[in-house]
Amino acid sequence: MFKRIAVLMCVAAVATPAFAQEAKPSATPKTETKAAAKPAPEPPALPVNIKIEVSITDQTGTNPAAKKLVTMIAGDRQVANVRSSANVPVKSAVFGAPNTPSVSYTYRTVTINVDARPVIVAKDSSRISVAFGLEYLPKTSNAQEESEPGMTSWKENLSLILDSGKPMIISQAADPTSDRKITVEITATILK
Repeated sequence: MFKRIAVLMCVAAVATPAFAQEAKPSATPKTETKAAAKPAPEPPALPVNIKIEVSITDQTGTNPAAKKLVTMIAGDRQVANVRSSANVPVKSAVFGAPNTPSVSYTYRTVTINVDARPVIVAKDSSRISVAFGLEYLPKTSNAQEESEPGMTSWKENLSLILDSGKPMIISQAADPTSDRKITVEITATILK
C-alpha cells in the first residue's frame, strides 16, 4: 500500500512540471525586462585564506605620525571582523584653591573596528574584491585635551579591487577641526 502511494507521488511530481510547461506561452513577451531575471548563484568559496592588513596613519601637523596596524585572515567569501576599544582618561575640570588644585577626569572610548569580506576574482585569481568597513575613533592628539570638546571620528565603507600582496592607499582625509590627517592603506594577500 505504501509502495503504491509513494509511486503515485513520484508520478505526480514528475508530471506536474511537464503540464506546467505546456500551459506556458512558447515565446517570452518582449516587454519583460532583465530585472526580472534571477541573478546567477554565487560560485562556491575557494579553499584559500586571505590575509588582510589595514594600516592607519594618523598625523597632526609636522609631529611624528602614529601608526595603527590591524591584521586578519579570512577565507575566500567569508566575513572577518576585528573590534578593539579602550577607555582613556580625559582631564575635565580643575577644582580647589590655586595652591591645591584638584583634577577631575572623565573617560572616552577609543575604537578601531574593521570589517572585511574578501572574494577572489573569478577571471583573475591574483586579484581580490574586498567589501571593507572601518570605524576609527582615536584619542585626541592635542596635549591639552580638555580644551577640545569633540573627537575625530572616521567611518568608511568601500568596495575595492586589490592586487594580491600590493598595498593600496584607499582613503585620506583631514580632520575638520584641525590639521590632523588620517590615511588608510590596505594590503590583501592570497595565502598559498
